[in-house]
Amino acid sequence: MKRPKSLSCSIREMTIHDLAEVYELGRSQFKAESWPMLYRSWDEYEVTTRFHIDGEYCLVAENNDEDSAQRIVGFVLGTVVSKPGSAWNYGYIVWMCVHPRWRRRNVAARLVGRLVETMVEVDGIRILMTDTDPENKRAMKFFAARGFTDQHPHVYLSTNLETNSHFVHLRREAFREPRHATRRRALPSPVSTVLVGSGPQEEAAAKGRKKVKATRGEHDIAQREKKKRRKRKGG
Repeated sequence: MKRPKSLSCSIREMTIHDLAEVYELGRSQFKAESWPMLYRSWDEYEVTTRFHIDGEYCLVAENNDEDSAQRIVGFVLGTVVSKPGSAWNYGYIVWMCVHPRWRRRNVAARLVGRLVETMVEVDGIRILMTDTDPENKRAMKFFAARGFTDQHPHVYLSTNLETNSHFVHLRREAFREPRHATRRRALPSPVSTVLVGSGPQEEAAAKGRKKVKATRGEHDIAQREKKKRRKRKGG
């Protein structure tokens, strides 16, 4: 009887070739019925924007089994905030997700660990922040176990403009057919459902996959690498 392969993965910086799979993994887990804010905020533009702006803080967990259909099994997307007039830099975990089959295998901890190491080395962060839905008990437990004990409640508010009497003068077909269909926005993004129960998994991983268009090429990756090396040399 053939023994099943043990699961193992490698943590590395995300590349332009990972964008589509990272987007699809997030789309398969950030379900409207479970996590509406995550669902509304997550799209292909969120992935490409984070990659182009903070490429060194976008990491993936790659399946070491080359025969597996699921190549990317987890990811974390972060950023660093610098305040004018302050010597402190703040790291922020914006998105994080692990494939259901790979949870409880230390993948999330490894992703966060590598991200923090990079942020300290490149930007010398002193404070690391993240946020999550208070109902996301597994994520709350995960971060609390790693020293995220300074908690501040925050409430996200939304309204349906079609039924809100305060905006009755705006009601028009534009609600359904926007004049600028390609105009995008960057919503504040609560951290992902890294350790929560997921909804139904997507069927065949490659079937009907929506390819993310890369708006920059290898030149941008090379330029970002040069920038990172300069930061490291500058200490």
